Amino acid sequence: PAASPPPTAPPADSPEATLPPTPEATPTAEPSPPPTTTPEATPTAEPSPPPTPEATPTPTPEPPTTPSTPAPASTPPAATAEPTASTGALPLEALPIAEFVRADGSSAALPIEAPPASEYHIGLSGRRALEGRGMLFRYERDVEGSFWMKDTHVDLDIAFAGADFVVIEIRRMTAESLERVRPEGRYRYAVEAPAGWFEAHGVAAGDLLRLPPGLAAP
Repeated sequence: PAASPPPTAPPADSPEATLPPTPEATPTAEPSPPPTTTPEATPTAEPSPPPTPEATPTPTPEPPTTPSTPAPASTPPAATAEPTASTGALPLEALPIAEFVRADGSSAALPIEAPPASEYHIGLSGRRALEGRGMLFRYERDVEGSFWMKDTHVDLDIAFAGADFVVIEIRRMTAESLERVRPEGRYRYAVEAPAGWFEAHGVAAGDLLRLPPGLAAP
């Protein structure tokens, strides 16, 4: 086959000259509007109420310090009266009389208290003076008990006599002494007198005790 002639290029100034293609304008992509982000509602924090201040206790004012008044010196307690036998209230002239008959037949008289047996434990204790009086202790049978001078503030002499009223022994007793005093043998009567009374009146062991009616032991 015959060769096809080469295409003829139109002349440059030919209207048909092909203009270079106008580049198509690349459509500008319209920017997409940014997505509208719906803002999440931020929760509104409820305002916390301001803390209520704690009430500060109002300090109670301390009373003014008053200088302490020194306590008065303690007053010593009043001396308690010591118990005495009920017969101590009798006047001397109202007391019965005990007689001590000496060997020569003469006698010496002593006013005596004769308390009930329930007061024998008191005796002449609590006395500061005897005013010339004594005290009789009498028993229903012969005894051998002792005497002491606890709480007795004056010296005494004591004469012990048997059931036959004969004086067995006379002893001295010192004020406040706790020495136990009793005769060698048993006795039925005991007569206390101011210290020295028996000697001053010449009364000795062997003499006879004479009591008024009603005071002798049964």
